[in-house]
Amino acid sequence: MLSRVHALQEDHSRLRALLRNCEGASPRDFENTLRRLEEILVPHHKAKLALYEDSVRAYQQAGDKMNVSVLSIFRTNMNVTAMAILGFLRAPDPEPERARQRFQTVASTLRSMLDTEERVVFPLCSRCTQPAGALR
Repeated sequence: MLSRVHALQEDHSRLRALLRNCEGASPRDFENTLRRLEEILVPHHKAKLALYEDSVRAYQQAGDKMNVSVLSIFRTNMNVTAMAILGFLRAPDPEPERARQRFQTVASTLRSMLDTEERVVFPLCSRCTQPAGALR
């Protein structure tokens, strides 16, 4: 589980770099940079969903209802947010200036999601690998 969390954290670094690239991209390069962001985000999202599922299952087996509930809430929120971000990336606004303005909201939302996962969710997922008595 720890190696999976580490890999997701490395993805977060790549995603943050791509967000900065998008923000600094010329109008001509903006759409290509968005495509690259999508290429990284899609497999990252799938891997993250699998981590959440495995962590929830581990906490369920340990009988830790509180952490099952907390992770389930984060999983649902992360999934909704990620789907909205992917929707934007797959169908950007055809008006370049409006697309850039909307991207700022998307970038802020994605950064917030990444920060929350690193501060709260990933430590919680890492803890579920501990022996059953240590989970509580």
